[in-house]
Amino acid sequence: MKPMITYCPDYYKEFKCIASACKHTCCAGWEIDVDESSLQRFSEHPDIASHIKGNSIVLDNNERCPFLLPDGLCDMILKHGEDFICDICREHPRFYNEFEDHEETGLGLVCEEACRLILDREQDFSLCPERPLSDEIKTVFDINVPLSDALSKLKPYTSDAITRARFIKTLEVMDLAWTELIDRIEKASPSISEEKAVIDSNRRRFSNFTAYLLYRYPEETGFAVESTYLLADLVLTGTDIHEAARMFSGEIEYSDINIDKAADKWYYSRVEDA
Repeated sequence: MKPMITYCPDYYKEFKCIASACKHTCCAGWEIDVDESSLQRFSEHPDIASHIKGNSIVLDNNERCPFLLPDGLCDMILKHGEDFICDICREHPRFYNEFEDHEETGLGLVCEEACRLILDREQDFSLCPERPLSDEIKTVFDINVPLSDALSKLKPYTSDAITRARFIKTLEVMDLAWTELIDRIEKASPSISEEKAVIDSNRRRFSNFTAYLLYRYPEETGFAVESTYLLADLVLTGTDIHEAARMFSGEIEYSDINIDKAADKWYYSRVEDA
């Protein structure tokens, strides 16, 4: 049996956690489930085991990991090394998609450093080892047409800003600040011409955002396009594009309920299917 090939974006190996320099630590506000091998390892250390209930690390009253120091560093890593921590902490923000004959991995936008790497990439999206990209991703990087036209080719019928915002407000909320941003969109009601203008004027970052979604969710073209327009709405109403992408990821991608509802709502659609 041939070993399964793992593909990753060309920027994947450039990622390195910025630890205490991170403004949005992944060690607070998230459930921390511990894998079985780590549970066994932790059980030999009473100072660690005392903070575990069931298969999860118990957060403090401020929803911070008890091993997160005031300076943003991890006490567990400082004492035992990075290989000692549990799988979910070591792997974040990586994701994996398994297929019949290969595996694909990447970095999630919910991490601010990964977000910077993904959105600010000057080169077109490519995979390592090299492999042909999907037609959808190729369309996004076709410089012969404006990005807004490329998005229309992928999904000719998109929601308007208000409809999109009102749908987002039906989803579960992780951070109340997200609701305030969506309220701002609903109040401002950006027009389609304004959305297209901001997408085309900042093509590189919007292209990178769309390509990331098309790679991570290869069957959800409609979701990728609508999410790109949502990103445009957030930018048009005053949110920095990196922060908008990071919050989008945390609110939509990292909620199984929200990602499923959004994917169903903004189903796959292409010109030839219309």
